[in-house]
Amino acid sequence: MIKRISRKNLDLEKYSTCLASAINYRIYAEYWYLDTLVGENWACYVWNDYEAIMPICYAKKLGIKYIIQPIYCQQLGVFHAENFSKEVFHQFEKKLHRNLVRSYHFNEENTVMFSPKGKHRVNQVLDISKSYDETFTSYSRNRRNEVRKAKKSNYKVVKVDKLDNFFRINADYDYLKKDQLEHKLTQSIINLVGLNIINVFEIYTEDEVLLGCQLEMISNNRIYNFAFARNQSEKNQQCSAFIIDFLIEKSSDKNLLFDFEGSMVTSINQFFKGFGTEEKNYTNYSNFSF
Repeated sequence: MIKRISRKNLDLEKYSTCLASAINYRIYAEYWYLDTLVGENWACYVWNDYEAIMPICYAKKLGIKYIIQPIYCQQLGVFHAENFSKEVFHQFEKKLHRNLVRSYHFNEENTVMFSPKGKHRVNQVLDISKSYDETFTSYSRNRRNEVRKAKKSNYKVVKVDKLDNFFRINADYDYLKKDQLEHKLTQSIINLVGLNIINVFEIYTEDEVLLGCQLEMISNNRIYNFAFARNQSEKNQQCSAFIIDFLIEKSSDKNLLFDFEGSMVTSINQFFKGFGTEEKNYTNYSNFSF
């Protein structure tokens, strides 16, 4: 039986145990991660005694309650053990469809195993369990050249504890002003950094000019390309390639995946492909929009 349980009534121990043992674990579904993004504005569909879980987040507008996919939460869906049946998955899916859903993302494994209704979106991952040299050879020629040029320029990367520079240069992006997202994104990032799951790096020239800031999130066997902000007053095309290569190099030869978090923007998608990534599809379901 599948039942919907509010956030305040969840058995957090059983919820966490189910998620931790799931074949498709994602940090996005951790209860403390969702609490950080949306407070108690989420609930969960639970199968039997927490044998499978499907967290859902919601918002209200004009008195209407609807399901959303929060910012900085790329994939949710049904989290389950091996040998999970299609019949039970589709029961979860039917539960979702009874709601007003602005956007809900089924994870990559759900998409491959159960083909939920919705449109595919692209994520890109890179296996960095190999040596750095072996991984580097899988980059495209253009990406290798960009990294080499940047290294010859003696850029340096500094790990910092503050987000001041990130927010300062991030505020120059027009889409944040246009969509009035700046405050919302700022608070979400501050909250997540407070959980000590995100590393903050700054990239400088030899002359101490700030080129960009990179946020990296680490969870289990994944490193997430969480966010990047480039100093738009400095026209340097190698900075983005340089910092991603830096993150890959420092964690190579370990049992890790580098998760680029994908993009539906063609130019960004192509840039990520240049690192020799593997494309993975997840599914976005929606049955209404404002």
